[in-house]
Amino acid sequence: MNIRKIIILLIMCLALPIVGQAQSAHWAITPTYQSVTPFAPNLFKVKTYASVGICDADEKWVVSLAMDSITNVVNGYALALSKSKDKYRITYIIRENGTREAVKDEVYAGEYLFFEEGRCPVTNKKGKYGYIDTSGALVVECDYTSALPFLNGRALVTKEKGGFIGLLKKGKAKVYEIDLQGKAREVSQIDPSALKPSYMEKVNATYTPNPDPSYQRYSDDKEYGYRKGNNVILPAQFEAAGSVSDDCAIVMVNHLFGVIRFNTADVDCKVTEAGSHLKAQVKLPGVWENKVATIVREVNGSSRKEFEMEGTGLERSLDVTIDKESGKKIYELVCDKLVLWRSVNKAGSGSDDNDDKGDSSGRISVSVPATVKANAKNVCSVPVTVRNRGGSARTISIKLSTGQSSSINVAAGKSGTVTVKVPVTKNTTCRITASGGGFSSSCSTALKAAIRL
Repeated sequence: MNIRKIIILLIMCLALPIVGQAQSAHWAITPTYQSVTPFAPNLFKVKTYASVGICDADEKWVVSLAMDSITNVVNGYALALSKSKDKYRITYIIRENGTREAVKDEVYAGEYLFFEEGRCPVTNKKGKYGYIDTSGALVVECDYTSALPFLNGRALVTKEKGGFIGLLKKGKAKVYEIDLQGKAREVSQIDPSALKPSYMEKVNATYTPNPDPSYQRYSDDKEYGYRKGNNVILPAQFEAAGSVSDDCAIVMVNHLFGVIRFNTADVDCKVTEAGSHLKAQVKLPGVWENKVATIVREVNGSSRKEFEMEGTGLERSLDVTIDKESGKKIYELVCDKLVLWRSVNKAGSGSDDNDDKGDSSGRISVSVPATVKANAKNVCSVPVTVRNRGGSARTISIKLSTGQSSSINVAAGKSGTVTVKVPVTKNTTCRITASGGGFSSSCSTALKAAIRL
């Protein structure tokens, strides 16, 4: 075989398309919260630093993210509380089916925050106890200093100063037994242990959904993804990942929690790189229509660049000029910061190895959008994302060819983003270099001026 034929064959190999198909997933709950936990079937308790709410797997709110506390579901009901000075007012009764009732009377959390036999002990502003029913109505007036949950249609209450604690100290005091309608009768003898019932197991019991065994979590380079059998259906990208139940899983990205939902639609992706041209054709499921789709290209675990695809419907395309670089290449399809598809093309192979393995050699990588547009003041806000692939935390220095610099501390195996402000007076190509731990990585972006001077 002569040299000419060998060169032609090599070019053909390098230009072979990388074709992939993956099961689709999308954000059911965006990863913007400090905590997300299962609350009831298809419901999640969502927390920020300041508040808590309940939403379903479509991020539709059952209880808005404005509560100060929400109890666990006990006997089919939970309570939503709003803080008022040093007390917690009961605002809503939440059913485990996702419906709720507003509590109209001004009542507050007592010692036992759950329903037994359709009644929950509550207090008024003065700290006196009564009971509400599951509709939120006050069915037993707040006339007592202490009140216990119901058992077999009866509940123990007292009007003694100091409540049951004071009663036990006196040895003799009046104790009443009330029925579900609040009718009371005095009882002369009670077992002291009945005044100290233990309900902690019920109060602390959290809802645990049944995991779907057809999904398996896997880890790669300190990140987590999902498989079905031997097929990767969502590449490793999460700092933490829960089991899948009802096609949903709680995950963590950049130290924030959200929920992903898998669906039966497929993602079709074809990427071709030949010489200085990168082309891609993608067919997305309907859930991603009108969402931005991005192709990410990483070379040798360091040079990383993002390219926004053209189109807003289900068919997307990309045809861009790139720097010629040899070595191990990773291509990713990203929508709304979720990696839907990933392929690894090892140096010189010209084909898809489909091993989904990252580079664990300790390098760092840096990425920026392919284009950053300036604001009305001709300042570009460049988001620089750095990934630390090493085994320990690093302070990574960032330098721009336009003269700006910054730094960021990134934990081992994690990513971090810092925004650098760059004034521009004309369209400029900016090269960004990140260095730390003896490694460096660079990429570039096109800065577009709003007003050319």
